[in-house]
Amino acid sequence: MKVMKIEPNEKLVEFSQSQKQFRQDQPVSNDLRSMMGDVHRDFTKYMMEQHFDDVQSLLKEYIDDHHPIEEKRQALQNNLFWWKILNDGGQELKWNCTDGFIGENYHRFIDKPLITSWLREWDKAVTKFYYVGYKHSDRIFVVFDILEDKMLDVIVKDPGVVSPGQGEIVAGTLIPYGGGIYAPITDFYRFNYEAREAIGGTFRHHYDTYLKANSLPAAFIHVLSVMLQIERRIALKLQRIK
Repeated sequence: MKVMKIEPNEKLVEFSQSQKQFRQDQPVSNDLRSMMGDVHRDFTKYMMEQHFDDVQSLLKEYIDDHHPIEEKRQALQNNLFWWKILNDGGQELKWNCTDGFIGENYHRFIDKPLITSWLREWDKAVTKFYYVGYKHSDRIFVVFDILEDKMLDVIVKDPGVVSPGQGEIVAGTLIPYGGGIYAPITDFYRFNYEAREAIGGTFRHHYDTYLKANSLPAAFIHVLSVMLQIERRIALKLQRIK
């Protein structure tokens, strides 16, 4: 995979969204984005508390089958959880999660229709693979959606999330934050830098193959399996060389 030079998109000017319906193409104020960050944190915590036990055994089986190093298990588990909830859990589960959280926080959101509208945008999120391109700073950078061949501006809001390095290939789920900016739900799964050429060189072939008989979410989990195997094979090869 050749290293792609991705330049930053045009500078975004922030102003408040005034309508009740969240629109990703309209920027938001710093205050509103800060509020969205707080809700983001609370919603992800709520979802983990409500549903992690239901899918833990499935996630563990998948992870154990692919033998990631211990330091990467948590990131893989978290991203698989959100893939399962948002992409493979069915519409009823997504509706219950979003509306359940909104219902339990009725008084918090009663006068914030824009926030509830934004929360329902999470239902449309799709877990994908990205190439990390130009970095404005450690927390703001551009990613390239490998499947759809498009660039997205990303901001890492959670101070606990480790920002990926330029040139890395990552897997994760992005949430819209207004003004064309996205934020990862949780820490990206970051593939080893040494594996990026092998992963990038076979990515399209495997996706095209699995999409012939599977939905996009199902194809993702199959391709992820292949990419994890490639990553592990290269890591073992490098260990033998050392």
